[in-house]
Amino acid sequence: MLVLFQRETCPDCKPVRELLTRLQVSYLNINVPKPRDERHELIRATGSKFIPALIDGDTVIPGKLRENADLIAYLEKRFGAPDSDAPAEPGSAT
Repeated sequence: MLVLFQRETCPDCKPVRELLTRLQVSYLNINVPKPRDERHELIRATGSKFIPALIDGDTVIPGKLRENADLIAYLEKRFGAPDSDAPAEPGSAT
């Protein structure tokens, strides 16, 4: 089961939650406190105090300050891009 460490009001976390929803991936959502020095469970699990952060089995993607591109890329590679099963456009290479 995927574990997402995040906060509801975090602007970098929202796109990750939305992607997980579009991909229809189940995950455990752990809301962390706003003060970074109080994020004990997050720090223990990922080694970082930044969000969003993801744990997928043995794979840990720690959060980075104001950055979620690595996490988004991982989810798209692991579960497929949200539009990957859309029909190909006529005349496009498949």
